[in-house]
Amino acid sequence: MRIALVTTSWPTFDGDPSGHFVEAEARALTHRGEEVVVIAADGAAFGWPGVAARLRENPLRAVGAAAWVARARSEVARGGFGRVVAHWAVPCAWPVATGGSHALEVVSHGGDVRLIARLPGPVRARIVETVATRAESWRFVAAHLVDAIVEGVPRDVARAVLRVARAEPCFIEVEAPTRAAVEAKRVLVGEPFAVCVARLVASKRVDAAIAWAARERVALVVVGDGPERAKLEARARELGARVTFVGKVARGEALAWIAASVEVVNASRVEGASTVEREAGALGVAVRAL
Repeated sequence: MRIALVTTSWPTFDGDPSGHFVEAEARALTHRGEEVVVIAADGAAFGWPGVAARLRENPLRAVGAAAWVARARSEVARGGFGRVVAHWAVPCAWPVATGGSHALEVVSHGGDVRLIARLPGPVRARIVETVATRAESWRFVAAHLVDAIVEGVPRDVARAVLRVARAEPCFIEVEAPTRAAVEAKRVLVGEPFAVCVARLVASKRVDAAIAWAARERVALVVVGDGPERAKLEARARELGARVTFVGKVARGEALAWIAASVEVVNASRVEGASTVEREAGALGVAVRAL
């Protein structure tokens, strides 16, 4: 079958952590014998460190985002696809993939659910109803996201969602780092350390991880970058915390940092199904949720 995979998050270089779970699904479909065509967003509004941060940095990126939505919708409509898998209900399912006669599977990761929840009631209900009645399957990476999407919508719309909804974490691939790579990280820090892997945006609450490290007098390595970095570095100095910021790194290196740590600290409270917690589990590293 010819399948379109529509997504606003897709790796742009080898080892790019952005959208690696979508890429893993594309590989799985290909290995199953399907013909997969990826329709990925360009770097206008979408991409690292997240659409909200990118639009705050440059509101004009919204124009590029709208242009991509129009191009993607046209490509889906004329592509002759038997099935479309849309990662993120907005904008990849609605408005990109809800038209046409193809079978539609929607995947919600959390950010799209939060976006829909902030919309005015009638707009929210209309979008949810459109997606739910058009989709054959609406896959949520965690059960609480199903509850969040139906909260406050009319009962008939909620019933439409529940008819097609299922909770299932995305498939991820975790390649264990070499022993040498892990040991190199331990030598670099020089003492046992915890690690926080996240985009440095407010919603990830990396400041809470830094405050915890200061209170517990634990060395902390922060893997990731973003618009909050300077503020977080200043906060670490203010608290006298032993924090090492290593910036944005390739996913393989991030996995080496996780494997080398004594525990992963995850302070975010807005995750659908935390990828870093699942990676830590696969590598046998304890997780501390704040």
